[in-house]
Parts: sequence; C-alpha cells; structure tokens
Amino acid sequence: MSNRTIHTLGTSLAATLTAAALAFAPVTAWAGDLAQVVSADEEVAAPGTEATIDHGHVDLGLLLVDGQAQFLARDDSAATPVWRDPADVVFDVGDNAQLTLPEDKAFSFVGAEPGSQVWVVPQTEQADVPWLGWNTQAPSLTDNVDRGLTMEFLGHQGPGEFSLFLQNGGFEEPQLLWSTATGATDGFWVDLGTHTHANWVFSEPGIHQVRVRMSGQGAGESAGSDVAAEATLTFAVGTGTDVAQAHAAQWDPSAESSDASAGAAVPVWVWALAGAGLLVLVGAVFAVLRAKGGRRG
Repeated sequence: MSNRTIHTLGTSLAATLTAAALAFAPVTAWAGDLAQVVSADEEVAAPGTEATIDHGHVDLGLLLVDGQAQFLARDDSAATPVWRDPADVVFDVGDNAQLTLPEDKAFSFVGAEPGSQVWVVPQTEQADVPWLGWNTQAPSLTDNVDRGLTMEFLGHQGPGEFSLFLQNGGFEEPQLLWSTATGATDGFWVDLGTHTHANWVFSEPGIHQVRVRMSGQGAGESAGSDVAAEATLTFAVGTGTDVAQAHAAQWDPSAESSDASAGAAVPVWVWALAGAGLLVLVGAVFAVLRAKGGRRG
C-alpha cells in the first residue's frame, strides 16, 4: 500500500472550492478558522452515549487513555467539545447537503453522472450540515507518537459510491484521497499537530458506513509499540433516511477493503531512509570490489 502526505497550510487550510467547481456548492461557503487548541482535560463521553450530529464541527482523532489508543470523534458542535465513540454517533446528512456534480471529468471519481445530485459533508463549513475533519492535536497523542499518523480506509458499506477529497482553493484540481468508484483506497500520512477538513461525498441516499484506521509509531511512554485504533463512521444520508435505523446499523466485516489486509502505509520518511541506506550499501560493495581489483593489479 502506498503512502501519501497531505500538504496543508498549517492550520489555515484554504478550503474554498475552485471556480471550476462552483456548481458544486449552492451558496458561498466560509472556510472558518482552523486554528484550534485541543486540551488534555476535555470531556470523553461514556460509551453508549448516543449522539446525532446534523450540524457543527467534528474532528476524528486518536486519544490515549490509560495507555490505550482510542479512535474518537471530537464533537465541537456545542459550547464545549466532547470526545465521543463513533459507534455512538450518527452524522445526519439531510437534503440540504445535496449538491450538483459539475460537468467536469476531474470529479469522475465520485462515481455519479455529471449534473446529478450527490450528498456532501463539505470541506468548508455550511449551515445545518455536519462539518467533519480530523486532527492530530490531542496532547496524549502528540506525547506518545513519533512524527504523525497514517490514516487508512478500511471499507465502505451502503448504496452507491463514497469518496473523500481535498481542494485547496484557486484553480487547483481536487486531491483525491479515497474513492470506491475508482478503487483509490491508499492510506495517507498526517503530521502531528494537523487539523484538516475534506469533502465526504455520497452518490446515493441511505445508511452509509465508512471504516477508518489511524496508526503510528509510539514515542515517549509508548516507544517501541504501535499506536493504532479503528472505528466505523455512520452517516444517515438523505432527509428520508431513518436515523434510528442508522444508530442500529452494524458493520459487516465482508465490506472490508481488500487493501486493508496489506497493512498500514509506510511514511515517506521511512522509504527515504531505506533508499539512502541501500545507496550506502551499494557504494560500500562497489568500493570493496574496486579495492580488491586494485590489489590484483
């Protein structure tokens, strides 16, 4: 499985859609201020505390609780943030999240016909629609992980197609992260201290589940171990979709992506070090052979 690094402008990611994709948004969207502080003493909801989120800011992320990594959702849609178990959360994505797919081949990865309606949890904040991203800012994480995390797609179940992409403003092409229509499911690298939002796109209404893993190499008190956890995200897409049924939905292991069994993606810096080591080894062998040839002479 290959690895990609998602480049952002610190915590001020330019999150407006390009002019070529203006048809993708019914109103002018405001990116919001992605600068935030995640505190060590934030509340963690008790398991089994159900929540339906139909608007506001939520980040996916890892916390370490009693030395164990937990994949949680930081619900910042109310006055104070609360970390929740994604198993207890349904993202209610109503028809006010419907957008028209542009007549642009750059968006073919969505898996829907140009001009058709799709449902989007957007990269830029929009009223009455969940605003879902991820962060690697929790102190328990930054103190216990080396450099960053790999974020992996483990599978999708639900009607139609699912895709995830970034678009950094101006006239840039969309940066595809995952797409069930094209089979783009590689993991990507997220540096520590990152806060990012993206476009989560569903081609058909219904109950959708997306399974995701975050993993990294331990540091500090977790040095020498892997820090990893995974979770299933549940979306009730479309105004007519039953939220109660979405809460009761169970992940089917048969929906697991075949790529997930290949293991976690390897950070770019690891490949760079490996490549440098190989060059040194080849150079050393060449030097030895040359020296032996000189002695024969």
